[in-house]
Amino acid sequence: MKNRLWYIFCLALFAVMQADAQSNTRGISADTSGRILAKNSNDASPSHKILLIPFYPKMCMSEIGKDVHASTHLEYDQIIQEFRKQMDLAMYTALRKNNAPISLLQGRYKSDSVLSYIYGSTGYNYDVVPGGVVDVGAPDSKAQKTHYIKNGQLQVPVDYSKRFMNVSISNPKLLPGLTKKYSTDTYFFINELDIKNVDNNAQNLDDATYRREVTVHYCIMDKDGKSIAKGLVKTFFPSNENDPKEIGEKYFSIVANAILKDYTQGLTINNLADQQKKQAPAPK
Repeated sequence: MKNRLWYIFCLALFAVMQADAQSNTRGISADTSGRILAKNSNDASPSHKILLIPFYPKMCMSEIGKDVHASTHLEYDQIIQEFRKQMDLAMYTALRKNNAPISLLQGRYKSDSVLSYIYGSTGYNYDVVPGGVVDVGAPDSKAQKTHYIKNGQLQVPVDYSKRFMNVSISNPKLLPGLTKKYSTDTYFFINELDIKNVDNNAQNLDDATYRREVTVHYCIMDKDGKSIAKGLVKTFFPSNENDPKEIGEKYFSIVANAILKDYTQGLTINNLADQQKKQAPAPK
C-alpha cells in the first residue's frame, strides 16, 4: 500500500514539474526572442562607415535669400549655414539606417579644422553627368552644321551637355589620413547646392504654385578614391516654403534618399565589375 501511494505521489510530482518546466520554457523563449530581435535591429553591423563632407559655404547658389530672411529674420550667411546643416542632416538620416555615417558639421565629430583641411585639399570642376549624352554645338541641329564659321571668324561650339560640379583630390594624403583618423571606408562629398525660382504659368509670383528648384551636386568615392556614384539630383518645392528647417525635412530628405539610391546602385555595379575581373581568365 505504501509503495502504491509512493508511486502515485511520484507520478503527480513529475507531472507538476513537467508542466512548470514547459511553462517556463515558453516564457523564456518568448522573452529571449524579443531581446534577440531588439538587439539585432539595434546592433546590426553597418555596411559601411561613411564620412560626410558638406558643401563649402560659397558653393551655395540661392535665389530665395530675401524670402527666407523675411520669414526667419536670418542673415544671408546664417541662411547658407542653415541650408548646409539641413542638407548634412538629411544625408545623415538617410544613411544611418544601414550604415554608420559621421558628420563633421554637427554632433560629436564636428570639426571646422578638418573641414578646412579637406577644402584645402580638393578642387572643383564641371564634369558631364554620368549617363548623359554629350551634346557639343548649338541646340539646333542645322545651326550645328552652319555656325562654326561666322563673319570670317571661327566659332567655338558651345557644349550643351548636362554637367555637375565634381570634386577632385589634389592632396594624395587626404583620403588615407581621413581613413586612419575615422576608420571610414566611404566619402560622401556634397559639392554644391542650388536653389532657384522656376518659371511656370503662374502670373502671381506669390502664388504657392510658383515653384522653387533645388539641385544638389555630389560625388561618392571609396577610401582609395575610386568613384562609386556621382552626378546631381533635383526636386521642387512651393514658393511659400521659406523655413530652412522645413525645407530640409520635407525636400532635402527627398534628395538625400535619391543620392542613397544612386550610391546603392553604384556599389552593386562596382561589386559586379570586381567579380568579373576575378573570374576573368589569366592572360596567356
